[in-house]
Amino acid sequence: MKVSSADAFELSKWFRELSVTLGNYRYENWAKLKKSERDAIESAEWSLLNSASDMTTIAVGLVLDESEASFEKLKAATRKAKGAVKRLKTVRKVVDMATAAVGLAAAVLAKDVGAIGKNAKSLFEAATVDV
Repeated sequence: MKVSSADAFELSKWFRELSVTLGNYRYENWAKLKKSERDAIESAEWSLLNSASDMTTIAVGLVLDESEASFEKLKAATRKAKGAVKRLKTVRKVVDMATAAVGLAAAVLAKDVGAIGKNAKSLFEAATVDV
């Protein structure tokens, strides 16, 4: 089964929501549950949270794949951007490139799937379009 970045992000959200639901159930029924049952639910809760985090990472990778901005292309764009800054003819082009690079870094740190794709594409275009 092929999973798109949107699918992976949605799965991440579902896993996280299910984890929260299990945690709420565990606390709401604490007195009724045996320790072994609480432990089993808590274990599942953490596993789902970890799965949600992993799925977000997968979604980020898929966005990069779907935007045709492979790691090698991003690396090349970054290298080209550094060289281009020295010979750019307009300040606007420098600002566009800097904005895209800062946006990409922030999006990756925030794990914002939509912004990663947008900023990776912007940086690639800013660094490779004629300067």
